[in-house]
Amino acid sequence: MKDDLPVALVPSNVKAELFKSMGHPARVQLLEMLAEGPVAVSRLRDDTGLEASNLSQHLGVLRRQRLITPSRQEGRLFYELSCPEVSVLLLAARSLLGTVLQSTRLTLMALDESAREAAVR
Repeated sequence: MKDDLPVALVPSNVKAELFKSMGHPARVQLLEMLAEGPVAVSRLRDDTGLEASNLSQHLGVLRRQRLITPSRQEGRLFYELSCPEVSVLLLAARSLLGTVLQSTRLTLMALDESAREAAVR
């Protein structure tokens, strides 16, 4: 990516704030919905089941981190991801979780096999 910054230029606390802003299941759900393209606030509310005030707070957190941007279309308020890197980050998280899950499965299978072998002895 052309906008990649050297690690030293992005302090750890700034990165932590970014991850903190995505650290709520509702905000992750909103970002995943927006990864498919602009979505009307009414649909975000309906599909998440969040109360309007709660939805507004979550959208505000994501807006302040500049992860999403609002727009008006035909008098309706829409939100969309501010840049494709947000989708990339969501996909990377999904991939990481898949890797961790697979590793856990392999560890559990090995433990199970060891327990069976010990029971046979």
